[in-house]
Amino acid sequence: MRKNKKGKLFFSLAGLMAVPILILGVILVIVGKQSVSEGMELEIQKSLAGIARETMDIYGLAYPGEIQMEDDRFYMGGVDLTGDCTLADRIKENTGADISIFWQNKRVITTIRDKNGERIINTTLDDERILNAVLSGNECYSRNVQIRDMGYFAYYVPLYNNGEVCGMIFAGTSNESVVANVQTIVTKIILVFVIALAVMLAVVSVFAGSIVDCVNKVRYYISGLADNDFTNQMPPTVLRRNDEIGDMGRHAVEVAETIKELIATDGLTGLYNRRAGRTELAKCMEEVLRDRDRSVTVAMGDIDFFKQINDHYGHECGDKVLVTIAGIFKKHLEKKGFPIRWGGEEFLLVFKEDGETALSSLQKIVEEICNKTFDYGDCQFSVTITFGVARYDGKDSMDSLIKKADDLLYRGKAEGRNRIVV
Repeated sequence: MRKNKKGKLFFSLAGLMAVPILILGVILVIVGKQSVSEGMELEIQKSLAGIARETMDIYGLAYPGEIQMEDDRFYMGGVDLTGDCTLADRIKENTGADISIFWQNKRVITTIRDKNGERIINTTLDDERILNAVLSGNECYSRNVQIRDMGYFAYYVPLYNNGEVCGMIFAGTSNESVVANVQTIVTKIILVFVIALAVMLAVVSVFAGSIVDCVNKVRYYISGLADNDFTNQMPPTVLRRNDEIGDMGRHAVEVAETIKELIATDGLTGLYNRRAGRTELAKCMEEVLRDRDRSVTVAMGDIDFFKQINDHYGHECGDKVLVTIAGIFKKHLEKKGFPIRWGGEEFLLVFKEDGETALSSLQKIVEEICNKTFDYGDCQFSVTITFGVARYDGKDSMDSLIKKADDLLYRGKAEGRNRIVV
């Protein structure tokens, strides 16, 4: 069978199946990244809110009493905490979040350090939205608070002194750490998608390749029919399919049988007609040329006085004789060769045997025909047949080989009919 290359159909099918998968994957990655970011930010907001409130409780328990700011000194419960970040550092160590305590909008305690490692104490918060919210007694969340050129997710809770808001407590985590976590998760999602895509593309490739292979097999089979080659068989892999391709393959086989019957066989006897017979004989002769151990012998036969049968009994009776004799040919030539209706009452028998074996088979055919009694109406009759036999020597052309057999046939006719002339 011809080698089937992957052509436009394969790439069209593969693309048709792979492109939607790729688009869907990209959409899922984008949506997944967004969902992860939103989900993580929500968890960060809840966590920072809890840390900020817990910080306020811890400081309230550690330093109960009034909160004051005197001469730039910060006091809680009468204890001077100016620059004392010990407790805040411990909270950061336990929670991972940065902590700051503000008096009004001034940062008096903090765990945040600048690039030089110095704490950014005494810096101010200038975001009016946050200040107005917290100083009004409301908690406030921001996803992007800028502190010394660094972005923070931040949560602020009001700090009270004698029922009045005197400042705020900040709990925050840098955007960079969150972005890094999101990026790690998204990278894993992309990696899983790429692996899944590779597997799916492999499956798509196999599936598309299977379809294209079957289509090519059907195409090759049909191209053989176009060349009048009926020897090809439809592959079982096509016929076993339970889809449209399988239906197409089975239909092609049905069409081939019909075409073969119309083109290659004689409508009356079911034998090869002359055109198809010549094609088959040519193949046999080529086999002999390739393998000298093979043999081909042809016998040109003609029913004796057949015109008298048609004239006396009618063409319907003549057709019955032709069909019966064709059946005898088929029976004796099975697995040995094939018969051809050459025209009218003439037949060419092709034996894939040497001359001696073919002659023995031919004698049996002649004897059975001579012994056959035909009934038509109230009449009974028998017929005889004359043959001329020629063996292919590897040198003759088809026409010269057939002419040899035909000349011997006419010699047999001239010598009295009902005989085999070799």
